[in-house]
Amino acid sequence: MAIAGAAAAVAILLGFAARLLGLYIDWLWFGEVDYRSVFWTRLTWEVIAFALVFLLFLVVTGLNVELARRLAPGYRATANGELLEPRSDSFRRYVALGSWGVCVLVAVFAAIAAADRWQTILLFLNRTSFGAVDPIFGRDAGFYIFALPFWEALHGWLMSALIASLVLAAIVHLLMGGVEYTAAPQAEGGGEKEGDTNDGGGIPSPFGRRVQGVEIPRIPKVSLRPGGRAIAHVSAILAAIFILVGVGQLFWGWNLLYSTAGVVYGAGNTDINVRLLMARVTLVVAFALAGLLIWNVWRRRRWWLLAIPIWIAVLIVVRGIVPVAYQSLVVNPNQLSKEREYIGYNMEATRAAYDLDKITAESLAAESPLTVEKLDRNAPTLRNIRLWDPTVLTTSYRQLQGLRPYYIFVDSDVDRYTINGVYRQTMLAARELNIEGLPAAAQTWVNQHITYTHGFGVAMSAVNQVTKDGSPDFLVQDVPPRSVKGLEITEPRIYYGERGTSYTLVKTDEDEFDYPGKSGDVFREYDGTGGISVAPLFNRLAFSAEFGTIKFFTTSSLNSESRIIIRNNITDRVRAAAPFLRLDSDPYMIISDGRLWWMMDAYTVTSLYPYSTPESGVNYIRNSVKVVVDAYNGEMKFYVVDDQDPLLRAYRNAFPDLFTDGSEMPDELMAHVRYPEGIFRIQSNVYATYHVESPDVLYNKGDQWEIPGDPNQGGEGVMPALYVIMRLPNENNVEFLQMLPFVPNGRTNMISWLGARSDSPHYGEIVNIRFSESTTVVGPAQVEGFINQDPEIAAQRTLWDQQGSEVVMGSLLVVPIEDQLLYVQPLYLQSQQTQLPQLKRVIVFYRAPGVEGENDVQQFVAMEPTLGEALAAAFGQQVEDDGATAGDGGDGTSDGGEISAAVRRLIARANDEFEAAQAALKDGDFAEYGRQVEALQATLQQLEKLR
Repeated sequence: MAIAGAAAAVAILLGFAARLLGLYIDWLWFGEVDYRSVFWTRLTWEVIAFALVFLLFLVVTGLNVELARRLAPGYRATANGELLEPRSDSFRRYVALGSWGVCVLVAVFAAIAAADRWQTILLFLNRTSFGAVDPIFGRDAGFYIFALPFWEALHGWLMSALIASLVLAAIVHLLMGGVEYTAAPQAEGGGEKEGDTNDGGGIPSPFGRRVQGVEIPRIPKVSLRPGGRAIAHVSAILAAIFILVGVGQLFWGWNLLYSTAGVVYGAGNTDINVRLLMARVTLVVAFALAGLLIWNVWRRRRWWLLAIPIWIAVLIVVRGIVPVAYQSLVVNPNQLSKEREYIGYNMEATRAAYDLDKITAESLAAESPLTVEKLDRNAPTLRNIRLWDPTVLTTSYRQLQGLRPYYIFVDSDVDRYTINGVYRQTMLAARELNIEGLPAAAQTWVNQHITYTHGFGVAMSAVNQVTKDGSPDFLVQDVPPRSVKGLEITEPRIYYGERGTSYTLVKTDEDEFDYPGKSGDVFREYDGTGGISVAPLFNRLAFSAEFGTIKFFTTSSLNSESRIIIRNNITDRVRAAAPFLRLDSDPYMIISDGRLWWMMDAYTVTSLYPYSTPESGVNYIRNSVKVVVDAYNGEMKFYVVDDQDPLLRAYRNAFPDLFTDGSEMPDELMAHVRYPEGIFRIQSNVYATYHVESPDVLYNKGDQWEIPGDPNQGGEGVMPALYVIMRLPNENNVEFLQMLPFVPNGRTNMISWLGARSDSPHYGEIVNIRFSESTTVVGPAQVEGFINQDPEIAAQRTLWDQQGSEVVMGSLLVVPIEDQLLYVQPLYLQSQQTQLPQLKRVIVFYRAPGVEGENDVQQFVAMEPTLGEALAAAFGQQVEDDGATAGDGGDGTSDGGEISAAVRRLIARANDEFEAAQAALKDGDFAEYGRQVEALQATLQQLEKLR
């Protein structure tokens, strides 16, 4: 017992020491990032939560075990049961010490768990109003998000303390004699069974009977008979527990707003008319049982044992049988009429919680087919059609711009820049450090933590530009970086990125590798502001213990100026500063003012918004914060972009020094703010169901939408949202937005698309463009089918796949052009030896929306080396795409004056039409001859335009 207690004490002390060490390192780090007030606020409320719960458990359990000890009888029966003798004082002391020791341990573990609830306490104290009340109880949503979790936590702590007290008090009563323990032998006498043994003299044998030569001992009957004082004490504790159980029925009733028992999320007809009433019934029953138990403190009857079975029986009836019977007999036969009101509540709350009520819905009717004139009017949109998939482009970057094995491109991100006065969509990837790429022999401690410290520069290209061999046409490339005008980088070093390291030491006596130069490796010393000093002895001790190494003392590389960079993974860095924010999974890099910055989207989320349907683990979300991280110094800024968010207002009240007004963000950074992918995906998933206005339609699923399957994955998964630059209907200028198509549930035709705007002054606005119900617009799966069925495309893909290359199909792009849709899909070739994908073809598909009663539908599919050629081939005329892709001269010829594919295709068509006309003339079919001549004339007119 003593050894176990000592081991527990040592474990607690070691855990406490580790916690203190972690707090000291946190204190140093928060000082580095200039957010030490955040550290103190969090620590203060962790300590307060720990102390309050520790005292609560210690007082409640300690008083009860001490009371149980004092209520114990002063004498105990002797071994023969005939005399009484006083209890040993040493035994009483041991019980007292042991029981208080257990109480302390219970209090410590409960307090450790409670310390993690510091946010619950802090939000309760800094709660704000949402300005929206629930339709059942008339309480503001802030009550359920800020106040109710706190009261439930407090209720849970009190309940746990009382249950622990009940168990510990019962054990003390048993040890101290408050509960009589008897072990009576089994009855003897004439009823002995065959095989019972007796050693003579009428003295019963200790063995009951012999079975196959083995004597089985009698099992004595054990009984526990609590004394009157023990009954009174246990009754009092149970009374307190049932009082809390009764209070808990109020919480249970409020939590019906999160019910999943109805047709939609939230309280339904049965919940409101039956379960809520039953909650009142169980409240009365719990208080009645508590009253009877209090009465039993004086009466001291043993019926108290029935309190718990009575309670369980009541729960089975009122929580189980009655609601199920009502649902089956009353609600289900008339479900829509009974649930219509509550479906409306769910619709209103869900749309508000995900900001769907601010989506602008517009109808789009195709008035005329897509023409060359329409394409020419939308040249900026065509110029920014994305021909590079992020995954494919990242592979190309790694092959062409990786340069060394210790560099890596994690991913490519879409953004936009004004280049030479033109608003262009671009893709950019950071060249980060990859220590794992070094040979195993070179992965020494010095190389990992002192020599190789940072990544270097970026690779950047326009989304639609390629070189003559199909590789990306770089706007920024190489080390040191070479950039086009306007994208110059004066500080390309990346000490903080998406990968990060465990820790990095800078300003040491060793040379720090900078980049591979033309005449050899270049070295330098870090001159930024990031890092924590390792000169103080205690700092070295702390980091040695944290990272499990003594090299901080044995290395000769450290000096008085040396610093350690920790948490250089930007996600870990931001999460450490603001653990209450949910971060988007796709941070992206920005070139601004000659430096490199990371932009991260942060969300305020909760799962406690009443009546709102959950999606991805939350039922309320706002993108209220943009986090900017300096890639060189690690400085973080939390810019507020939605100061109307009630959750964020509560956090700002709690951490006033953490957040910065969005108006203070530099204009160069603000120009690259984009609507994030994470929240748009969640909103799109919810909007697919909640775009409807009528509860009847929602119930019947008569207008249920879904996001199309990804054609590149055989329909598995869902189509990713795409960033595009385009002009919205009824707008004059192109803008950067994110869009995603919808199809009807179970069908493949497109019904609408959702677009989230990113450019000022319309940032955050979402528009839903819905197609006319009188037309049929083909969806991505149908388009993919048309492309795969094209004989020319299928033959070419088969040929390439047999020549040591692999055909990689890019994402199918849905490009809105005024009131029509253009579909574009890039095709890449990747050698099996080099694994270097190159853009070789661009596929263009167009099909005019089908009109009811009309069978003649215009449809084109073309595959050519460039977008311009593909458009010319599809529409029979060169399209002004502002030189969208390299190799397209814009005049029907490729660079170098060669005849373009568009001209070749028209010549071939004219030849076919001429031969068909001659054949018809030979057969005497003058009608067919006339049709072919007219077609030939039209083709020759198209050729004339391309001269």
